Amino acid sequence: MRIPRGSSVLLTMILLSTFAFAADVTGRWKGPMQSGGDAVFDLKSDKGAISGSMLGYDGKPRPVSEGKLDGDAISMKIATDWQGQPVTLIVTGKVSSDEMQLHIASDNGYWSTDAAVKREKMER
Repeated sequence: MRIPRGSSVLLTMILLSTFAFAADVTGRWKGPMQSGGDAVFDLKSDKGAISGSMLGYDGKPRPVSEGKLDGDAISMKIATDWQGQPVTLIVTGKVSSDEMQLHIASDNGYWSTDAAVKREKMER
């Protein structure tokens, strides 16, 4: 089966525009969690990969691993601890401009919450 030349050019342009218009989550994000307190993330995105950290309950940064951005879908894991026991938080959600709706859950299923975070404005 042969694809007409114009169709392959159009398909290539569509695929490239998907990467060009992917959300950029670089910056500091903060907002309330339904369980109480604020979720705070310092993130950097590069070609669909996300790095950075989330502030833990003790105020210390916890590194992001397996961070991915696929269109407006975001996912990442955060290695932390609770009462001296290691726990991995699984974060998933949707990005919309300067807001993210996130679901944060422990990998053991004992805890979860939702958070609405907004990108903080950079001071000059």
